[in-house]
Amino acid sequence: MSSEEQRARWDLKYEQGLPSLTELDPFFISAYERFVGPEFPQAGRALDLAGGLGRHALWLAGRSWQVTVVDVSEVAIAKLSQVAHELSLKLELLVGDASEYRFEPVRFDLIVLFYHLDRTLFSKILSALTPGGLLICKMSLRWTSVGRSTVGVDPLHRDELPSLVPDLHVLHHRERPVGDRGVVEFVGRK
Repeated sequence: MSSEEQRARWDLKYEQGLPSLTELDPFFISAYERFVGPEFPQAGRALDLAGGLGRHALWLAGRSWQVTVVDVSEVAIAKLSQVAHELSLKLELLVGDASEYRFEPVRFDLIVLFYHLDRTLFSKILSALTPGGLLICKMSLRWTSVGRSTVGVDPLHRDELPSLVPDLHVLHHRERPVGDRGVVEFVGRK
């Protein structure tokens, strides 16, 4: 799928206003409380890649984090900008494909990546994390060798995610079945 087709697909989803795209993910909250809060009690700088409507970014900004959000959808970024303004929260918002984002070395204390798989991003994520910085990641994965894929041509395989971030100390890694696919929840520290 081309970048323009992806953008159009996501713009439509965000225009429809699906509730699941605005609700905080329970894993994100538990990972924050267990790992991020204790490590960064004074907050810090965060990057929400493919952040959509900003469900996690808004929550972080409300806790004094300086948050950058990158998403391919202009609709999502426009809606997020409006909500941030209404809540008097400051976010750096960028429209663009996560793969085209220019990662600055050693910039972020926290990087959030939910349900966006691009294997080329992981080395860039590692370079952008500060020493002690954390990655919170949740993605779909192929649970069995048969069956249809719901996440693209080449989804994550079981136990693949830790191999994509070999320089991170794994704090949490859980894979479980969900319907005809699986999900991986991951927290790693640089």
